[in-house]
Amino acid sequence: MAKDFNGKSDPYVVLYHGDNKAKSKTFKKDLNPNFEFTEIFYQPEIGGPREVKIELWDKDIGDDEYLGSTIIDLACVLDQGEEYRNVWRDLDGVDSGKICFSVRFSETKPASEDVMRRPSENNVISAAIGPALGIIGVPGHTGDGLRQRTSMIAPRGKIRITLLYDDTKQELKVFVHEAHGLPGGDLPDPPDPYVKIYLMPGKKKKKKTEVVMNSGSPRFDEEFDFDIDFSKVRNHSLKISVWDKKGVFSKSPSLGACHVSLDNPGLSQGIADWYPLHNDEEDSD
Repeated sequence: MAKDFNGKSDPYVVLYHGDNKAKSKTFKKDLNPNFEFTEIFYQPEIGGPREVKIELWDKDIGDDEYLGSTIIDLACVLDQGEEYRNVWRDLDGVDSGKICFSVRFSETKPASEDVMRRPSENNVISAAIGPALGIIGVPGHTGDGLRQRTSMIAPRGKIRITLLYDDTKQELKVFVHEAHGLPGGDLPDPPDPYVKIYLMPGKKKKKKTEVVMNSGSPRFDEEFDFDIDFSKVRNHSLKISVWDKKGVFSKSPSLGACHVSLDNPGLSQGIADWYPLHNDEEDSD
């Protein structure tokens, strides 16, 4: 967003990982900055933050002005060693703007002398902030052609979700719009996908979409409501998984899953985004 009288902004990025904070340089008079900003955070083997928050600010002589934020749920990165590559997100809390980021987890410390002067925990999270443009370009994965489970950690397509907290009804509304590029979508016999949504932690509150027959890019357009007090929402997350119903007697194989943090101030206004799907080894139920 343009915050200055000249129709521009002077943006910079701040990353938060628990009590650790990192700040990029400021880009003068630029609404489409290419930050190319990378920061390394150390993750304790036990406990530690489970998310990274990205904030954008406009540098001013007085108080800096807010340009939006997003929160990265690190569940898949930490628990399964997956990566987020060039993921585009709408910025929350503002009228416009998107940001592109990548996240990688490594159990090997970097050799950089500057990095090695930091605390000596074992594990490392590397977060890279790329360009922030007025377009969306979430990379899709067209499928590996395999119906059975694999150990792949590569992206397995993407899913478009809208989240909204309804204060009047004390409900979290989840709109499942569509998925794209699911594994097996290019086969002669494509999957019959459906979506399961869990309110985490725990799996007592589960919702399911209808099955869409023979599609690697299904459209669901279904709404689901979870009864939850707003004061408790930030302590929860959603697990969204896609399954193949093809076959009557065998268990449904996973087509991918993602985790979405609900610790997000934009829920009251609504959050709409594409989320990359990754390998999920959990059995269907």
